[in-house]
Amino acid sequence: MLDDRELIKKGILATIAYAFIMSVTAVAAKQAQTYIAVSSLVFWQSLFCVLVLLPQMRGKWQKRPWTVWRIHLLRSFGGFIGFLFYYWALNHIPLVEASLLRTCAPLCVPFVVLVIHRIRIPRARWLPLIIGFIGVALVIQPTPDHINPWHLVGFVSAVGLALSMVTTRMLSHEVSGEETLLVYFLVSCVLSLPLVFSQGDSLLLPMSVWPWVAVVAVTLYVGMFLYNKAYTYAPASMVSPVSYIGVVFSGFWGWVIWGHVPDQFAVMGVVLIFMSILISTRIARNRG
Repeated sequence: MLDDRELIKKGILATIAYAFIMSVTAVAAKQAQTYIAVSSLVFWQSLFCVLVLLPQMRGKWQKRPWTVWRIHLLRSFGGFIGFLFYYWALNHIPLVEASLLRTCAPLCVPFVVLVIHRIRIPRARWLPLIIGFIGVALVIQPTPDHINPWHLVGFVSAVGLALSMVTTRMLSHEVSGEETLLVYFLVSCVLSLPLVFSQGDSLLLPMSVWPWVAVVAVTLYVGMFLYNKAYTYAPASMVSPVSYIGVVFSGFWGWVIWGHVPDQFAVMGVVLIFMSILISTRIARNRG
């Protein structure tokens, strides 16, 4: 049996590995989208994960009440919106900014909880939320002369991710992690198909893009596996702040491959968002 210290260490290492793997997913997704539509990429990555997860669920299916299926659908819709809007944003803004906006999901969680559970945001949480959203504003820099709607698209991905985080937590008391992921990827396949056909695209991909799609699919599955392991080994209050190292990885890839260097306002925004998450997790730890 591993003691708590060893489990936390494994959780932190799994989180760092997850953040790195997902940064590779983002690079491959950005490259793949120079050849195919975002909806086609989402369909193929989801189908791959479905094919991997189906054998793992053999003989494990159980009849679920509608209340559980409703949460499944909410979680799946949130995850679908999270990836779809994230990939759309990758096409139009630097990788590090899209990744940063997506990782703002913890800032959106209290508002999702307010809508779903009608639980008001505690007064103590308003300070880190305000700090975090000031950081988001510094990254987006919305002024009459400088506003990029694709930054807002990137932020919508964070809202979708926050919805999936809240509902995943709700499902964790009812179903296995494999079932949650399998239902999500099945729904993602179904939801992406109308987008593919409405845009006049084809599910048949050119051979040159298959290596990029394969990298996206494989790294996404491995990333999800590491994500679940991280939260199994260590509490969320320790895992969440460490996951922000993914912004560093994304910044490195963006600089090396595309020559994107964040300006001083974006760097200040990153610092403020990271501070807000640290304060929030400290509050959660003290109350827990």
